[in-house]
Amino acid sequence: MDLTIGRDTLVALAAVAWADGIMAPEEARGIRAAARQLGLGEDDQHTIEHAIEFRIEVSEVETLRMNRLTRLFTFAIASWIATLDGKVTVEEETALRALGDRLGLSSVARERAKTVAVAIGQANSAIEAYDLVKLRSRLSVGLSQIGDD
Repeated sequence: MDLTIGRDTLVALAAVAWADGIMAPEEARGIRAAARQLGLGEDDQHTIEHAIEFRIEVSEVETLRMNRLTRLFTFAIASWIATLDGKVTVEEETALRALGDRLGLSSVARERAKTVAVAIGQANSAIEAYDLVKLRSRLSVGLSQIGDD
């Protein structure tokens, strides 16, 4: 199964970034950089820019086009990014819980995805957090071993 990163993953990251009511400049820069790196089309870029500029809720994230591995990656990377400032707020925890529900992930799959992401994250800097191509290669093996339980 192929891990595909696209507009929907970046919109999910924006929704988690907005959870505390503020899109921090470094979060916006990171999401924009990831969109450029992925070479997304104009329509997708516009959708992502809208999610950066105007608060978006997790309930607005499209998940139907995501396969299981992409859902795990989206949750893992959102979990990691929520920790980059050294703390996860109650609002971010709520957004992550809602994202996990929206992605249809079991609590076991969520915990395992977080564990994989944190292990990778400890070896990387905050600057690399939005290098999704690099993270995809590092996370895909660990995530592919997560069962459906």
